[in-house]
Amino acid sequence: MIKLYWLSEINLRDRPVVGEKAWILSQLKQNGYNVFPGFVISSSVFREFLDNLNNVNSLLADFPGSSLHLDVDNPRILQLVAQQSRQSIVNLPFPSQWRDILVEATKKLETDTLILRTSLGGDFFLNQDISGLTPAQVCWNIPEHLETAIKEIWAQLLKAKSLFYWQRLGIGIDQLNLAILVQPMVTATSSGRMINRAKYFEIEGNWGLGYSLLQGEILPDYWKIIKNSGEILEHKLGNQSRAYRLKEKSKLSKLSTQKCLEYYCLSNEKQEQYCLDSEEIAQITQLFNNLQNDAISWHSLEWIFYTSDDNSSSKLAIAQLTSLPYDQSLDSTKLETQINQTQAQSQLTGIGAAPGQIQGTVYLLNEDNNSNLVKLTNSIIVTQKIHPFQLSSIKQALGVITEEGGTTSHAAILARELGIPAVVGVPGATSWLQTGDSILLDGDNGTIILNTANLSSQQKMSLQAPNLPLEKQSFLNYPIGTKLMVNLSQRTSLEKITNLPWDGLGLMRSELMLLDLCTPHSLREWLTQSQSDKIIEQLKQRISEFAEVFHPYPIFYRTFDDKFSVDQDRRGTSGYCIDPTLFRLELQALSEVQQQGHQNISIILPFVRTVDEFQFCLNLIEDYKLLTLQSFQVWIMVEVPSIIFQLSDYVKAGVQGIAIGTNDLIPLLLGRERNKVYSNQISFIEQSAITSALKQLIEEANRLEIPSSICGQIAVDSAQIIEQLITWGITTISVEPEAIEKTYQTIARAEKRIILKLARERR
Repeated sequence: MIKLYWLSEINLRDRPVVGEKAWILSQLKQNGYNVFPGFVISSSVFREFLDNLNNVNSLLADFPGSSLHLDVDNPRILQLVAQQSRQSIVNLPFPSQWRDILVEATKKLETDTLILRTSLGGDFFLNQDISGLTPAQVCWNIPEHLETAIKEIWAQLLKAKSLFYWQRLGIGIDQLNLAILVQPMVTATSSGRMINRAKYFEIEGNWGLGYSLLQGEILPDYWKIIKNSGEILEHKLGNQSRAYRLKEKSKLSKLSTQKCLEYYCLSNEKQEQYCLDSEEIAQITQLFNNLQNDAISWHSLEWIFYTSDDNSSSKLAIAQLTSLPYDQSLDSTKLETQINQTQAQSQLTGIGAAPGQIQGTVYLLNEDNNSNLVKLTNSIIVTQKIHPFQLSSIKQALGVITEEGGTTSHAAILARELGIPAVVGVPGATSWLQTGDSILLDGDNGTIILNTANLSSQQKMSLQAPNLPLEKQSFLNYPIGTKLMVNLSQRTSLEKITNLPWDGLGLMRSELMLLDLCTPHSLREWLTQSQSDKIIEQLKQRISEFAEVFHPYPIFYRTFDDKFSVDQDRRGTSGYCIDPTLFRLELQALSEVQQQGHQNISIILPFVRTVDEFQFCLNLIEDYKLLTLQSFQVWIMVEVPSIIFQLSDYVKAGVQGIAIGTNDLIPLLLGRERNKVYSNQISFIEQSAITSALKQLIEEANRLEIPSSICGQIAVDSAQIIEQLITWGITTISVEPEAIEKTYQTIARAEKRIILKLARERR
């Protein structure tokens, strides 16, 4: 028999059993605060459930005696253990007595929809939310759905990312007292969070339920309010185009197959309004004052506004409250200073080139030890710079740190595509760090914290475990006129982009794809030692894989650009004129892909300097009969500034479209090294030169009636430039997978502003 703990009845002796989240909410509710009713399923239920497992092959067979001493550095073992554990949990049915108790409990909640969240307790105190490891589950108030949701949370506790996390922090399974809090889910008019600072508090808010904010799909509205007076110091309207709500149960035809949540597009009127009015701001301020008067120590609070039962008013409820650490108060400036000083002494800083955070051990990579890929697995690579033959080693690593390079370096580009954090431009990294050192790598902020063995559990847990395959997420359905494409080179990235709102593959970087194919040999060794037909077959198979995934959307294959050669004359099409061997192999592979029936592939020629170079390449393309297929187009990269003034000559010679490669074009325009151009350091005069060049290119392309695409980092770094690109008439914007959603939203908002402006001008 299982025992449930109701929020209205939990007392002090129940605290270790129900966990901190549930304990805090229970005390708030019992002291008169508006907290939704609910009950807690304690961790003992999980233990009893696992005692019934008979699968001796499962990690959980001897639970709770298991201490999870598995090799988390072996990804195959880690994934296998996680899969077996999940399968064991999902397949074991609840005892009928449990189901009866849960049915009676959920009836008392009088709701169609339930939300289940974890509440962690135990012998150690975790002063943070672990929702990243065990996200909340929302389900219909139906016995089978509730059982599935409970099992899903239990399974998440032992998924690969979680196992890695617990093992790295030295936390035994017996310490993981994971309770589950079950509450009713309501449709919110607005929701958000409040953050408690020393002299003021902040409010972040969004329309509807909080999922749009949690998934990073919107920028919330913001207020900064002085504690004592309630004066609003600052307020900013966010960027919101969508919101989430509950589906109506009565309208569902197949309840068992449909989710409870749905998103909807906000009207233009809503997007221009704050999600909170003055009366609601006053209610949140009053809630803050009440917490202060009751001497409740807290750091952040999640709130929700919902409509009362009689639809007469808007009610404010507390969804979650995070308390301060036991040994820290808001005014403990002395302690904060000590922490900052300690971190400053053991922290390196560079440029965040690929987002994400990870804890791991250092592996110093140089030309001599590159071939030892086994040691790279689950290590953080530290090197002076990534050489061409070392690019494939990034795929084995948890993260990358380089002394040289910038956000447009190939190491950074590949790290972003693979979803691993990277920090570049870190002076002295190879001197400060040694193989075996334990570090925390933060690709968002560009920092590396050393000697993590001495850090507290709280400091360690502020960073995430490594990226595992992306989970499915929903994205904007608001239609946009500008085409949005994705840049890819790695086969492993194909499954990650399935649910992204793209219009095709805008840039398939062949040099990164080829360097992957030739591993562990250098490209030159691969070309000289392998038979031509074998190389062609490998190229054909890899290109065909991309063509099948993207069909019927177009793919733009950029032929090999020898960017790593000491001899710059070998870059791009100039190199083809010197030695066309590899270019011919690529053309033969593309021809055979066409013959297989793939008609969605076109070609982009890289780093074109002269019309003669283009004409030389076009003649070779004609030799391989690629132009017999009408859908096949020949584009050029605009990376050399001279094309800005000669575009009409290129079009006369046969160019059918341009892809503007700002990662090379901007440095050449400004006379800087490619890896030393940072968007936040470009002066107004230099910015003016860049925008003038882009404007001239795009407008000239429109005049010549050819499509134009931009595929560099500038479209990701600057929302303002996107609106200018659209105004000038850009056809396509192509970005890396991690930037797709952000760019989609920016395009949608920019297009709406442009349309609104035109409508007003015509009045």
